[in-house]
Amino acid sequence: MRLPVTCKKVLQSVALVAGLSVSANVSAGLINADFSDGLNGWEAEYHYYNYNSDEEFYFEPIVDFSDFTANISTETNKATLNTSFDDDNDYFGVYLFQDFLVDANSFQLSLMHDISADYANIVLVDENADLLHDFINDGLTFDISGFAGSLVSLQFGIEDEDFVLEDTLSISNISISQLSTPVPEPTSFAIFSLALLGLRYQVNRRQQKTRLNH
Repeated sequence: MRLPVTCKKVLQSVALVAGLSVSANVSAGLINADFSDGLNGWEAEYHYYNYNSDEEFYFEPIVDFSDFTANISTETNKATLNTSFDDDNDYFGVYLFQDFLVDANSFQLSLMHDISADYANIVLVDENADLLHDFINDGLTFDISGFAGSLVSLQFGIEDEDFVLEDTLSISNISISQLSTPVPEPTSFAIFSLALLGLRYQVNRRQQKTRLNH
């Protein structure tokens, strides 16, 4: 049978630390943030308990998303994670994540969420798996401009802890705002050119006045 919650919490803490790592698949900038292309660009892992072997397995990679439609689904601008069960397994933990390089003009990463789960996390971590921001406890917006060029991972996850499955976590409206392009200051050459044009304009006006007076 599955471990009681007290034992499971200890294993969960260890597993989460081990699992929050950056994968080898890295995109230049966050891609498919609105899930308009399904789960393209995203990766996922799951925890499950197998009735036959009476074992729990942590952070198993999801290779084919079509095999886990009961656990991860998408619609316009939203992805939903669900715990579930079938005849052989309890799928008691589901994680979705994407690793990406922060663009030079990136400003704020923001999102919305809807949680109905015993345990959930929505975090941004760096390449060393160190926490940068917790979107559940520390706000729905995070300034990532200071991490331009850095490798980060945006991660969502849920786990069941009371043996009553069908926990859910929905993530929506993921966006990264861009820094406003500053108006470039005129260069010394441009200033000098403007000064010459102004001087020429004054000379022309004086010449015109001279001709009119004659």
